[in-house]
Amino acid sequence: MIYRFICSFLAIIAFCPLFSQMAEGGSVFYEKMRTLSFEQRETLIAQELIGRNMPRFLTDFVPVTTNQRDAAGKKRRVVIFVSPDYLSIGDEKDYFIIPMGPLTAQRVANSMDASLPTPKVVDIIYINSNLKLEPFNFIPRGNRNETPDILYDHSKIIQAQIKAAGKKPGVFVAGTKKDIVISSKLTDPARTRHVTIYGWHKKDGKPIQPVTNVHINTYVDYSHGVRLISNRVLIDGKEYRYRDVLKDSLLHTVLSYETEPFTIVSYLEKPDLL
Repeated sequence: MIYRFICSFLAIIAFCPLFSQMAEGGSVFYEKMRTLSFEQRETLIAQELIGRNMPRFLTDFVPVTTNQRDAAGKKRRVVIFVSPDYLSIGDEKDYFIIPMGPLTAQRVANSMDASLPTPKVVDIIYINSNLKLEPFNFIPRGNRNETPDILYDHSKIIQAQIKAAGKKPGVFVAGTKKDIVISSKLTDPARTRHVTIYGWHKKDGKPIQPVTNVHINTYVDYSHGVRLISNRVLIDGKEYRYRDVLKDSLLHTVLSYETEPFTIVSYLEKPDLL
Protein backbone atom coordinates (compact mmCIF):
# COMPACT_ATOMS: atom_id res chain seq x y z
CA MET A 1 0.00 0.00 0.00
CA ILE A 2 2.79 2.39 1.00
CA TYR A 3 4.76 1.35 -2.08
CA ARG A 4 1.81 2.24 -4.34
CA PHE A 5 1.40 5.60 -2.61
CA ILE A 6 5.09 6.42 -3.08
CA CYS A 7 4.93 5.41 -6.77
CA SER A 8 1.84 7.54 -7.33
CA PHE A 9 3.42 10.48 -5.54
CA LEU A 10 6.60 10.22 -7.62
CA ALA A 11 4.55 10.01 -10.82
CA ILE A 12 2.66 13.17 -9.92
CA ILE A 13 5.92 15.01 -9.25
CA ALA A 14 7.40 13.78 -12.51
CA PHE A 15 4.45 14.83 -14.61
CA CYS A 16 3.52 18.04 -12.80
CA PRO A 17 5.47 20.26 -15.24
CA LEU A 18 3.69 18.55 -18.14
CA PHE A 19 0.28 18.96 -16.52
CA SER A 20 0.89 22.61 -15.68
CA GLN A 21 2.07 23.28 -19.22
CA MET A 22 -1.01 21.64 -20.70
CA ALA A 23 -3.29 23.56 -18.38
CA GLU A 24 -1.54 26.91 -18.84
CA GLY A 25 -4.08 29.71 -18.59
CA GLY A 26 -4.48 32.68 -20.89
CA SER A 27 -3.00 35.10 -18.35
CA VAL A 28 0.15 32.99 -18.04
CA PHE A 29 0.47 32.82 -21.82
CA TYR A 30 0.08 36.60 -22.02
CA GLU A 31 3.02 37.10 -19.65
CA LYS A 32 5.13 34.70 -21.73
CA MET A 33 4.39 36.32 -25.10
CA ARG A 34 4.31 40.02 -24.30
CA THR A 35 8.04 40.60 -24.85
CA LEU A 36 8.53 38.26 -27.80
CA SER A 37 9.13 39.23 -31.42
CA PHE A 38 6.31 38.66 -33.91
CA GLU A 39 7.95 35.50 -35.22
CA GLN A 40 8.54 34.09 -31.75
CA ARG A 41 5.00 34.95 -30.70
CA GLU A 42 3.46 33.25 -33.73
CA THR A 43 5.51 30.13 -33.13
CA LEU A 44 4.31 29.99 -29.53
CA ILE A 45 0.68 30.62 -30.52
CA ALA A 46 0.79 27.78 -33.04
CA GLN A 47 2.42 25.47 -30.51
CA GLU A 48 -0.23 26.14 -27.86
CA LEU A 49 -3.24 25.92 -30.16
CA ILE A 50 -2.10 22.90 -32.15
CA GLY A 51 -1.36 21.30 -28.78
CA ARG A 52 -5.02 22.08 -27.91
CA ASN A 53 -4.33 24.52 -25.09
CA MET A 54 -7.70 26.15 -25.68
CA PRO A 55 -11.09 26.25 -23.97
CA ARG A 56 -13.01 23.05 -24.61
CA PHE A 57 -15.98 24.98 -25.95
CA LEU A 58 -13.99 25.97 -29.03
CA THR A 59 -13.97 22.35 -30.21
CA ASP A 60 -17.75 22.02 -29.80
CA PHE A 61 -18.61 23.27 -33.27
CA VAL A 62 -22.07 24.81 -33.67
CA PRO A 63 -24.28 23.66 -36.56
CA VAL A 64 -25.65 26.58 -38.57
CA THR A 65 -28.43 25.90 -41.07
CA THR A 66 -29.05 28.36 -43.88
CA ASN A 67 -30.77 28.41 -47.27
CA GLN A 68 -28.58 29.65 -50.10
CA ARG A 69 -28.69 29.56 -53.89
CA ASP A 70 -26.14 27.83 -56.07
CA ALA A 71 -24.68 29.39 -59.22
CA ALA A 72 -27.67 28.15 -61.25
CA GLY A 73 -30.10 29.85 -58.87
CA LYS A 74 -31.33 26.67 -57.19
CA LYS A 75 -32.07 26.98 -53.50
CA ARG A 76 -29.98 24.70 -51.32
CA ARG A 77 -30.20 23.77 -47.66
CA VAL A 78 -26.71 24.25 -46.25
CA VAL A 79 -25.39 23.23 -42.84
CA ILE A 80 -21.97 24.48 -41.75
CA PHE A 81 -20.26 23.76 -38.43
CA VAL A 82 -18.46 26.68 -36.78
CA SER A 83 -16.56 27.36 -33.58
CA PRO A 84 -18.73 29.41 -31.18
CA ASP A 85 -16.03 32.02 -30.57
CA TYR A 86 -12.62 33.10 -31.83
CA LEU A 87 -9.50 31.06 -31.18
CA SER A 88 -8.27 31.48 -27.62
CA ILE A 89 -5.48 30.11 -25.47
CA GLY A 90 -6.17 28.82 -21.97
CA ASP A 91 -9.21 27.24 -20.35
CA GLU A 92 -12.81 28.25 -19.69
CA LYS A 93 -11.85 30.15 -16.53
CA ASP A 94 -8.77 31.90 -17.88
CA TYR A 95 -8.53 32.37 -21.63
CA PHE A 96 -6.97 34.86 -24.01
CA ILE A 97 -8.80 35.52 -27.30
CA ILE A 98 -5.64 35.69 -29.35
CA PRO A 99 -5.11 37.59 -32.63
CA MET A 100 -2.53 36.06 -34.98
CA GLY A 101 -1.19 36.16 -38.50
CA PRO A 102 -2.92 34.29 -41.36
CA LEU A 103 -0.23 31.64 -41.73
CA THR A 104 -0.53 30.65 -38.08
CA ALA A 105 -4.32 30.77 -38.35
CA GLN A 106 -4.22 28.46 -41.35
CA ARG A 107 -1.87 25.99 -39.68
CA VAL A 108 -4.11 25.78 -36.63
CA ALA A 109 -7.19 25.35 -38.84
CA ASN A 110 -5.50 22.55 -40.78
CA SER A 111 -4.59 20.79 -37.54
CA MET A 112 -8.29 20.70 -36.61
CA ASP A 113 -9.60 19.66 -40.04
CA ALA A 114 -11.06 23.12 -40.41
CA SER A 115 -10.78 26.18 -42.63
CA LEU A 116 -11.15 29.93 -42.44
CA PRO A 117 -14.44 31.63 -43.35
CA THR A 118 -15.33 33.55 -46.46
CA PRO A 119 -16.97 36.98 -46.03
CA LYS A 120 -20.34 35.36 -46.79
CA VAL A 121 -19.78 32.74 -44.10
CA VAL A 122 -18.87 35.52 -41.65
CA ASP A 123 -22.23 37.16 -42.43
CA ILE A 124 -24.08 33.87 -42.03
CA ILE A 125 -22.42 33.37 -38.65
CA TYR A 126 -23.37 36.85 -37.49
CA ILE A 127 -27.01 36.42 -38.50
CA ASN A 128 -27.29 33.07 -36.71
CA SER A 129 -25.22 33.82 -33.59
CA ASN A 130 -26.92 33.62 -30.19
CA LEU A 131 -25.22 36.73 -28.80
CA LYS A 132 -24.43 39.83 -30.84
CA LEU A 133 -22.13 42.26 -29.06
CA GLU A 134 -21.33 45.87 -29.86
CA PRO A 135 -17.78 46.13 -31.24
CA PHE A 136 -15.36 47.72 -28.81
CA ASN A 137 -12.58 49.70 -30.44
CA PHE A 138 -9.51 51.48 -29.13
CA ILE A 139 -8.43 54.86 -30.53
CA PRO A 140 -5.44 54.39 -32.86
CA ARG A 141 -2.26 55.87 -31.37
CA GLY A 142 0.88 54.97 -33.27
CA ASN A 143 1.31 51.22 -33.11
CA ARG A 144 -0.32 50.89 -29.68
CA ASN A 145 -3.15 48.74 -31.03
CA GLU A 146 -0.67 46.12 -32.20
CA THR A 147 0.91 45.65 -28.78
CA PRO A 148 0.36 42.50 -26.68
CA ASP A 149 -1.06 44.62 -23.84
CA ILE A 150 -3.88 45.91 -26.04
CA LEU A 151 -4.46 42.46 -27.53
CA TYR A 152 -4.94 41.10 -24.03
CA ASP A 153 -7.02 44.05 -22.81
CA HIS A 154 -9.43 43.59 -25.72
CA SER A 155 -9.84 39.93 -24.84
CA LYS A 156 -10.76 40.81 -21.26
CA ILE A 157 -13.22 43.47 -22.44
CA ILE A 158 -15.02 40.97 -24.68
CA GLN A 159 -15.24 38.49 -21.81
CA ALA A 160 -16.68 41.24 -19.60
CA GLN A 161 -19.26 42.02 -22.32
CA ILE A 162 -20.29 38.37 -22.43
CA LYS A 163 -20.68 38.28 -18.65
CA ALA A 164 -22.61 41.57 -18.62
CA ALA A 165 -25.02 40.08 -21.16
CA GLY A 166 -25.76 37.29 -18.69
CA LYS A 167 -24.00 34.64 -20.78
CA LYS A 168 -21.16 32.23 -20.10
CA PRO A 169 -17.95 31.58 -22.04
CA GLY A 170 -18.72 29.35 -24.99
CA VAL A 171 -21.89 31.14 -26.04
CA PHE A 172 -22.19 31.42 -29.83
CA VAL A 173 -21.07 35.04 -30.08
CA ALA A 174 -20.38 37.47 -32.93
CA GLY A 175 -19.59 41.13 -33.45
CA THR A 176 -16.41 41.12 -31.39
CA LYS A 177 -13.65 40.80 -34.03
CA LYS A 178 -12.74 41.22 -37.67
CA ASP A 179 -12.26 37.81 -39.25
CA ILE A 180 -9.23 36.62 -41.13
CA VAL A 181 -10.97 35.38 -44.28
CA ILE A 182 -10.27 33.63 -47.54
CA SER A 183 -11.40 35.22 -50.79
CA SER A 184 -10.29 35.74 -54.38
CA LYS A 185 -7.94 38.40 -53.00
CA LEU A 186 -5.59 35.53 -52.14
CA THR A 187 -4.74 35.52 -55.86
CA ASP A 188 -4.03 39.27 -56.01
CA PRO A 189 -0.64 39.46 -57.79
CA ALA A 190 0.08 42.86 -56.26
CA ARG A 191 -0.43 41.61 -52.68
CA THR A 192 1.10 38.18 -52.42
CA ARG A 193 2.13 38.49 -48.76
CA HIS A 194 -0.99 40.04 -47.30
CA VAL A 195 -3.87 39.13 -45.02
CA THR A 196 -7.52 39.57 -45.98
CA ILE A 197 -9.89 40.68 -43.23
CA TYR A 198 -13.63 41.35 -43.04
CA GLY A 199 -16.44 41.87 -40.55
CA TRP A 200 -16.75 43.29 -37.04
CA HIS A 201 -20.48 43.80 -37.39
CA LYS A 202 -22.33 46.52 -35.56
CA LYS A 203 -25.71 45.90 -33.97
CA ASP A 204 -27.43 47.03 -37.19
CA GLY A 205 -25.79 44.11 -38.97
CA LYS A 206 -23.40 46.22 -41.02
CA PRO A 207 -19.69 45.34 -40.87
CA ILE A 208 -17.22 48.01 -39.84
CA GLN A 209 -14.54 46.38 -41.98
CA PRO A 210 -15.17 45.77 -45.69
CA VAL A 211 -13.16 43.07 -47.40
CA THR A 212 -9.58 44.34 -47.59
CA ASN A 213 -6.08 43.01 -48.11
CA VAL A 214 -4.16 46.22 -47.46
CA HIS A 215 -2.18 44.80 -44.53
CA ILE A 216 0.98 42.76 -44.85
CA ASN A 217 0.62 39.26 -43.37
CA THR A 218 2.82 40.14 -40.41
CA TYR A 219 0.43 42.89 -39.33
CA VAL A 220 -1.79 41.94 -36.38
CA ASP A 221 -3.86 44.20 -34.17
CA TYR A 222 -6.36 43.68 -31.37
CA SER A 223 -9.38 43.64 -33.71
CA HIS A 224 -8.29 40.54 -35.66
CA GLY A 225 -9.83 37.20 -34.81
CA VAL A 226 -9.76 33.64 -36.11
CA ARG A 227 -12.97 31.62 -36.22
CA LEU A 228 -12.77 28.08 -37.51
CA ILE A 229 -15.17 26.44 -39.95
CA SER A 230 -15.29 22.66 -40.06
CA ASN A 231 -14.29 21.16 -43.39
CA ARG A 232 -17.47 19.11 -43.15
CA VAL A 233 -20.43 20.76 -44.91
CA LEU A 234 -23.91 19.39 -45.61
CA ILE A 235 -25.74 20.52 -48.73
CA ASP A 236 -29.25 19.13 -49.16
CA GLY A 237 -28.30 16.37 -46.75
CA LYS A 238 -25.20 15.29 -48.67
CA GLU A 239 -21.76 15.68 -47.12
CA TYR A 240 -19.11 17.77 -48.87
CA ARG A 241 -15.69 19.21 -48.03
CA TYR A 242 -15.74 22.96 -47.40
CA ARG A 243 -12.79 23.74 -49.64
CA ASP A 244 -14.13 21.55 -52.44
CA VAL A 245 -17.42 23.45 -52.34
CA LEU A 246 -15.60 26.77 -52.74
CA LYS A 247 -13.84 25.41 -55.84
CA ASP A 248 -17.03 23.98 -57.35
CA SER A 249 -18.44 25.91 -60.33
CA LEU A 250 -22.04 25.23 -59.27
CA LEU A 251 -21.96 25.14 -55.46
CA HIS A 252 -19.40 27.82 -54.54
CA THR A 253 -22.04 30.57 -54.27
CA VAL A 254 -23.72 28.88 -51.29
CA LEU A 255 -20.62 29.84 -49.25
CA SER A 256 -19.29 32.81 -51.20
CA TYR A 257 -20.35 36.13 -52.71
CA GLU A 258 -17.84 35.67 -55.52
CA THR A 259 -19.09 35.11 -59.06
CA GLU A 260 -16.30 32.65 -59.84
CA PRO A 261 -15.20 29.57 -57.87
CA PHE A 262 -12.06 29.84 -55.75
CA THR A 263 -8.73 28.65 -57.06
CA ILE A 264 -6.93 29.11 -53.71
CA VAL A 265 -8.69 28.26 -50.45
CA SER A 266 -5.78 28.38 -48.00
CA TYR A 267 -3.05 30.87 -47.14
CA LEU A 268 -0.61 27.96 -47.12
CA GLU A 269 -1.34 27.17 -50.79
CA LYS A 270 0.56 30.29 -51.85
CA PRO A 271 4.30 29.68 -52.24
CA ASP A 272 4.98 33.43 -52.06
CA LEU A 273 3.47 33.49 -48.57
CA LEU A 274 5.71 30.86 -47.05
